[in-house]
Amino acid sequence: MSGAGIPDIELGAQIAIGHGYDVQQDHDIDHLIVHIPPAEHVDQDWIDWYRRLARLKGIAAHAEDRPEGGMVRLDVPGYIERDRIRSLLDTARALLKEADEATRKPPPMAEAEYAVREWWSQQSR
Repeated sequence: MSGAGIPDIELGAQIAIGHGYDVQQDHDIDHLIVHIPPAEHVDQDWIDWYRRLARLKGIAAHAEDRPEGGMVRLDVPGYIERDRIRSLLDTARALLKEADEATRKPPPMAEAEYAVREWWSQQSR
């Protein structure tokens, strides 16, 4: 997703669902590993933004670049209710658009640097 169009998931593709089990038999840690394919190609910048945004939202999700194309990986706890699972999946999907938008605007550090330089230039007036 390199800044063009509205990003979304590839509805015609299959999602992959795996199982993660805790070897210590702590069933509260058991989870599903869900791989959701984005509709468009993703580049490394987009992948980095998706990871950052997922971390900020507090969800266990990240994007990966795989030989078959980009993929969003989401860890879904096996012990939460159906409504919370749907909410988690919806959040992971919404981050597709947020990551795409983030790749189209200047990085926050560039904006902060501009503000500092602008302030500094005003000090000599």
